[in-house]
This record gives sequence, structure tokens and C-alpha cells, in this order.
Amino acid sequence: MKLDLVFAGVGGQGVVVLSDIFCEAAILDGFDVTKAEIHGMAQRGGSIVAYAKISEKIQTPLIETGKADALIGFEILETTRTLPMLKQNGTVIVNTKHIPPNTTTSKNTKQKTATQLLEIIKSQTPNVHEVDGSGIAKQVGNNLVVNTVLLGALSALPEMPIKQDSFKQAMTNRLNEKYLQINLQSFELGRQSVLK
Repeated sequence: MKLDLVFAGVGGQGVVVLSDIFCEAAILDGFDVTKAEIHGMAQRGGSIVAYAKISEKIQTPLIETGKADALIGFEILETTRTLPMLKQNGTVIVNTKHIPPNTTTSKNTKQKTATQLLEIIKSQTPNVHEVDGSGIAKQVGNNLVVNTVLLGALSALPEMPIKQDSFKQAMTNRLNEKYLQINLQSFELGRQSVLK
């Protein structure tokens, strides 16, 4: 059993926290785990990508282009940018929020809409789970829980070998106790958005 995942978003969305929780849950279930991160101008809302590999024994920490089993996108544009990492017929979980870039390279450059970006994602794989992570976060009353919504969605994939209890234990270990219940609630809502 092996699973190679790519997490993509922008600084401040909790990409690193989500990948840390995922890796800790995998360790709790006895998997060998590696993780790497690429920070752009993350503190200024720039791109951030985290890679996580789980297996019984990992030979190399890197994920080759076109080899990721799943891509977890915190917003549509970063998901589209990271699509080349996904293997053929891989799975995409995408938060349907669109964060347009602050600048474009040319005055003539027309930015793609969220709908156009979603069409690009769907043209690459039939396995796309659209998750209204931002809407769920608003529903529970905390905009910062989008990452645990997406973790819940990830936990619901049929190919996911990590137990729900391990995800919840990793969340308990990593998150501030004050915010644990709202994050557990968000995790469940994210799960249900994929299972329905």
C-alpha cells in the first residue's frame, strides 16, 4: 500500500498544518511517512505546496511529476497550477474558492474564471470532488477551518488506508484544545461532502 499526496494552496490557508496532521495520522497507523514543503511568498499569500508519501517502506521522499495519487487543493487556481503532479486518473479534492492573483504579467492577460479553472481540472481526471470548504467554514463560524474540512474530505476517499480515529487523534495532538471541537465538526462535514 502506498499513497502519494500533494497539498496546494496559498500562505495562511493551513496547508502545512493539514499536511502535518495527515502525516501524524499515517504514523499512528504504522505507515512509513515522508513530507516536504515548497514555500513561495507564503506569508504574503503566495503559493505553497506540501508533499506527503505514505507506504510500508518509502524509498525516496520526492514525488515525481505525474505520479501523485491525489491532489488536495485549497483553492481552484492553485489546484489548476499543480495539476501536472497528478497521475492519470488520479483524484482531486478541491475547495471551490477562487483567489485571483493580485497582478497579471500583461495588461492583455485575461484571468480565467472559477468555472473555467474547474473545467480544466475536470478535463484532466474524472475523479474530482468539489468541496465548498469556505462555505462549510462559514457555516460552523470559523473561516480558519477550511483545512480540516479538506482533511475530512480526504479521509472519505475509498483508497484512504488511514483510520478516521487516527485522523481525529492527530488533530487532538496538533490543534489547540480551544478549537478542537469546531475542527472535529468541520472534519465530519468535509467527510460527508464526499460521501454523499
